[in-house]
Amino acid sequence: MINNKSNGKVIRIILLIGLIIGVSLILINTIKIIDFTKEEERKKIELWAIAQQNFIENKNLEDNLGELAFMILTKNFENPIIQVDSKGKILSHKNIFQDATKSIDSNRLKSVLSKISKENQPIEVQFNNTISQKLYYGNSSTYNKLKYYPIALLIVGILFLLITLNYFKSTVESNNNKVWASFAKETAHQIATPLSSLLGWLTILKDEKVKNSITIEIEKDLDKLKKITNRFSEIGNKAILKEEDVNEILEKIINYLKKRNSSLIRFEFHPINDSVKSLINKTLFDWVIENLVKNSIDSMKGKGTIKFTILKSKDKVDISIKDNGTGINENYKKKIFNSGFSTKNKGWGLGLSLAKRIITKQHNGEIYLKKSGINKGTEIVISIPLI
Repeated sequence: MINNKSNGKVIRIILLIGLIIGVSLILINTIKIIDFTKEEERKKIELWAIAQQNFIENKNLEDNLGELAFMILTKNFENPIIQVDSKGKILSHKNIFQDATKSIDSNRLKSVLSKISKENQPIEVQFNNTISQKLYYGNSSTYNKLKYYPIALLIVGILFLLITLNYFKSTVESNNNKVWASFAKETAHQIATPLSSLLGWLTILKDEKVKNSITIEIEKDLDKLKKITNRFSEIGNKAILKEEDVNEILEKIINYLKKRNSSLIRFEFHPINDSVKSLINKTLFDWVIENLVKNSIDSMKGKGTIKFTILKSKDKVDISIKDNGTGINENYKKKIFNSGFSTKNKGWGLGLSLAKRIITKQHNGEIYLKKSGINKGTEIVISIPLI
């Protein structure tokens, strides 16, 4: 089982690394293609400028050279071009207006010049080494489309990565749920077998007229075992929630715990003077409270005060459970609800993990550490929806 889990984890890590490397390589190559396209466009405009310069300066070019210069000047390309003199006056333009027959809009032309001057560095052109002009050019539509590809690719890559991570997380969570359910059902089954036998023995003891004081105590312990069996059975199945009054259900749990704990443990209960109804599975909810109380008692070394406070908001009820124990180390605060984490030498780290699963998965609520400090106690809050 451990090897399968380890292998699965390694495979997931390899797949994630492969995905990141793959997206990175595509991104790098796309950026290279974009840079190459930009360089090629500049070379094309520079060639056009040289052809214009030679055509104007050398009217007596050989036929072949003149024809070549003319072909370059008349060759179609997408880049918008505006030619200005040394004073910034617009002399000519190309690929600015689609309809050349319409009158030139000078304001729009200036606006285009302002825009394309930010896209590329102008090309300087000198005629007969005296007249200096500048050739401003903009990006082609092809380049403008290409330059957004890395952003789009990055977004797609991030989304795909998030989807993959979410899939892996869901798979792990699903597997964990199956493990928890199997563990809970098997535990319930294992307890149920000797429990049935003990109930039979209890019946025999009653028939034999054994003292009531003995059979009553045995019956209480058997009821406790039944309760534990029911709890594990509930964990393995979808919990059935019923409308309960939070004040009443919490008061009953506290009274039960008072009788079964030392008089050195003082319980304070501060209910709310209002109806506080919520959908609760009493069997599981009792278990959560008992787990939290047990942790508080351990933290207080068997002597101290546990304070229960109920607070109501618009759509939820908060149950605060506060002790005056040794508190939680700062390094452990984010780990206390993790499955398998325990600060006790013989602890399995199941109590708070179970409590979190019961509250979040079965009651659609949340449980969190509100505050804790060394020798300043701990406060944990359970928050569940109101009805």
